[in-house]
Amino acid sequence: MKRKEVYLAIGSVLVAFGAAEAAARIFLPAPFRSGEEPVIHRVRLHRSDPRIGWVLSETPVRVPHRLADAQGNVQYDVTYTVAAGQRRTSENPPEAPPVIATGCSFTFGHGLNDQDTWPWLLQQRSPRYRVMNVATMGYGTDQALLAAERQVDRSRRKPQAVVLGFADFQIERHRSPQGWMVHVYPFSKPLFEMVGTGIAYQRQVRFWPLGPLGHSDLLAHAANTLANRAYGIPSHEQARDLTVALITAFARRFESDRVRLAVVILPYVADTEPQAKLDTAFVVEHLRAAGIPVLVPEFPRLPGGYFDFKRYLLSPIDRHPNRQYNLELTDQLEPFLSSVLPAQ
Repeated sequence: MKRKEVYLAIGSVLVAFGAAEAAARIFLPAPFRSGEEPVIHRVRLHRSDPRIGWVLSETPVRVPHRLADAQGNVQYDVTYTVAAGQRRTSENPPEAPPVIATGCSFTFGHGLNDQDTWPWLLQQRSPRYRVMNVATMGYGTDQALLAAERQVDRSRRKPQAVVLGFADFQIERHRSPQGWMVHVYPFSKPLFEMVGTGIAYQRQVRFWPLGPLGHSDLLAHAANTLANRAYGIPSHEQARDLTVALITAFARRFESDRVRLAVVILPYVADTEPQAKLDTAFVVEHLRAAGIPVLVPEFPRLPGGYFDFKRYLLSPIDRHPNRQYNLELTDQLEPFLSSVLPAQ
């Protein structure tokens, strides 16, 4: 009798779980699961870092990156050259005062050869400086600023400036939700928190994988929700405030070391969306009010203000900036920097 009751209880649990699983698959969006290759899967290009999450390789490496569409048409076939935690820029005087470029894949130059990135082009336009590119694919502004600060500390000659390439999509990265962390798994990233008008580092955030159990939508949803609550993931509005606080706090830290922070807003294909426009305007307004130089470059637009992706992006299936984008950006960035940096 007892055995029958046990079997009945097990059967009831299985039926309930099956019903809940079916409901999750029908009524809930697909949960976040770790895939075989994250966004920043190029292992030789990156290494794990306990503070920043991941950084560029210290060991000199040349990493190929080739992309083809479903029909086999090659979209790009490039090589990234990295050493000492930096992407290669054009030859520069080793004793020239450094300018540190930092940001995410737009500044690193995803899908581009070294000579097509904007830090490389800026170096060619600014021979009196030594441009260092510490931007890394997948970075939020918090990681970009931490990487720049590390380079400031390790540079033999005091840098003149840090140039942050910013786009509003970095705001969501500062939240560190499981929906973003799945793209950078197995790496972690830092989570900062606002304390008064300043910021404080809280913890490293990771994606919570479930292994074989992750095939269940119900369990995957539960893991996503539990992880977000355990980490105390902020709302989008809180992350937007945090973004301004992060940039302002690092600007003050750099200033105390006599290094200027300047911000360049990087246009992209979805920057005309209402939320993107609102977020960008909020960040620009508050940074300028704090006395931080901000460049909002002017790019020719399509009717309706839409970004011309055929002219400025790599391909229809990879909407990162191309060389033409970086050339036009540098045309505006070089005089902007000349106006905010001390005369040599």
